[in-house]
Amino acid sequence: MKTLFISICLIISLSTVAISQSTIPKEYRGDLSFTARGVLDGNNVETNFRNHGEMARWGDIPWGSWGNFNYINGIGFIMAARVPGERAKWEDYYGVGISDTTLNPVIINYRDFGKRVSPYTGDLWGWNPLNGFHNIDESFPTPAISTNENSWPETWPDRLDQTDSGWPGAWSGYLGKGLVNGAQESFYVMDDHSDYEYAFGLETEGPHSNLGVYYPSPGDSTVGGLGLQTEVRTFQFDDPIAEDMLFVHYRTTNVSEKDLTETWTAFLVDFGLRYEESETVFEYNASKNYVLFHNSGEFGGGLSFLVLEHSLNETGGFKFDDDNDGILNESKFNGPGEYLEGKAAIDAYLNQNYNMSRFNQVHIDLEDFPAYRNERWWTGDEDLDWIAYDDLNQNGIQDDNEPLQDDVGRDGLGPLDESYPGPDEGEADGIPTQGEPNFGERDMLEAEKRGITLLDINTRPFYETGSNLRDDTWLFDRLMFASENISEYQEGSLSIDNDEPFMMLGVGPYELGQNQSSYVIISIVFGENLDEIHTKIDQAIAIYESDYGQSMFLTNNEVPDIEIPTQISLFQNYPNPFNPSTNIEFNLNKNETISLTVYDVMGRKVSTLVSGKNFSAGNHQLTFNASNLSSGIYFYQLEAGDIVQTKKMLLIK
Repeated sequence: MKTLFISICLIISLSTVAISQSTIPKEYRGDLSFTARGVLDGNNVETNFRNHGEMARWGDIPWGSWGNFNYINGIGFIMAARVPGERAKWEDYYGVGISDTTLNPVIINYRDFGKRVSPYTGDLWGWNPLNGFHNIDESFPTPAISTNENSWPETWPDRLDQTDSGWPGAWSGYLGKGLVNGAQESFYVMDDHSDYEYAFGLETEGPHSNLGVYYPSPGDSTVGGLGLQTEVRTFQFDDPIAEDMLFVHYRTTNVSEKDLTETWTAFLVDFGLRYEESETVFEYNASKNYVLFHNSGEFGGGLSFLVLEHSLNETGGFKFDDDNDGILNESKFNGPGEYLEGKAAIDAYLNQNYNMSRFNQVHIDLEDFPAYRNERWWTGDEDLDWIAYDDLNQNGIQDDNEPLQDDVGRDGLGPLDESYPGPDEGEADGIPTQGEPNFGERDMLEAEKRGITLLDINTRPFYETGSNLRDDTWLFDRLMFASENISEYQEGSLSIDNDEPFMMLGVGPYELGQNQSSYVIISIVFGENLDEIHTKIDQAIAIYESDYGQSMFLTNNEVPDIEIPTQISLFQNYPNPFNPSTNIEFNLNKNETISLTVYDVMGRKVSTLVSGKNFSAGNHQLTFNASNLSSGIYFYQLEAGDIVQTKKMLLIK
């Protein structure tokens, strides 16, 4: 059931409980003195980053390189919101009869141009890293990186509430205690509490801004900004499929005492293609949520910036399906939901609460979903892929040959894992728990994904002139413009007349209530030419949808037209998942010499079904027997003339 992608109780019903709030104690606060710089070098993408939201920086070594090309000059993470500003109660400072106003705080760190400092103390007004998430005793402190144990703290503040408090000596992994997602994983936490631009009396007498005063937490006047806390994780995989990609998770929690009703998340990106930037071509694809820059000249390389996910802690009684997958009101932050047994009960719930027509179009056959096949389902696992154990003989009892699958507890480790410390919260209780595979924040498909809703393209001089990036009002106006005018960027290409392309993109506006979280996941993908970049975009999406290779493929977006072979087509294998045999079908529109090969997730050839053999035009079917292979994700590739097509399949034993 679970394979690592190296490339990445009897309770009948429980109410849905929001658990998106931060588990980090309030005494851990961001401060400039905890700033550290590290290097991400787990694959072909090599770049520096700082634990205050900034990645890549022109002039650093490395500043953002891939192969022999420097492609990223800088990336800044932005959170912004529209909030009420107080002025009327401060007559002694603002004047008698003055009205309250609306404020637009924008939290950003971006090189010197986006580095906002207090005019009173010189302190940073922006993101600052929290203490306790890296080893500050190092001679040259770096953010916590999985490949450098010296960079880890003695204990992790985000794991203090678990059975093994703080996970001492173990990596605080996205997958669990001591587990690394890919070849390299980094982790840090930052907040905006030191942004006192709209504070009162903290760094100077009276209000800090003539626009108004905003207290995100009236119970603690030392909290500035919007009262946000953001956990940032990066993943790199060194296998041939994903060696040119970087995945980044931003989990932002509103830890203030107020609801934010209009919130934006954005990224400021400086693309630094090494060669003639006047030959840069831009492409925006709304359906796949990416923007792409590549050089149309001699060298042709480029990169794409994908928004893979924007998910929220959804509330409200209405039904919605933002990602059009047939599953209504998905949430990565919910509880286990209602427990159902038997396919009749599951079918009744699905027909009442899902758009099954759309669900069947998007996903694999319902019979292949683990929870449905097992006839035991917790409805909080919206995509029906969490199972405590695989009940192979359907006797309702966990037999000796049916080990735990996903029911391994909050630490992500079960009895079959290395370094298993023993049972912890939620383990073997038959109920999905946050931290377990295929559920909640560990399940990419349990989210109503929103795509790019703001986009603005211009040049570096436009953004970096004067104090533009240090001016909340100016930058917020750009966010509003980018949101209101995204429709001007149609799918296709747009030539950039000026050099030094600069881009701001993201999502918003959305609501972010008190103690609620927003999850934004991006991927940066590199390639030598436009075709390669497009291929790698599809691969990055597939890696994400498979929970970085931890889970089976549930979506079935590659159903081809099989009526008349007017072109070469490789179809999805069936059954899928399979054990141990499956059928692979393909169409040829003319006589061709073909090869059909199977690879594992590391790109190693594991089987050759056909090698250089001539096949006639028409439909063909071959059987692949995987008796000698272990459970996991595999890729099968058809080569027919100049055409190469690849699809994925899952072997479960």
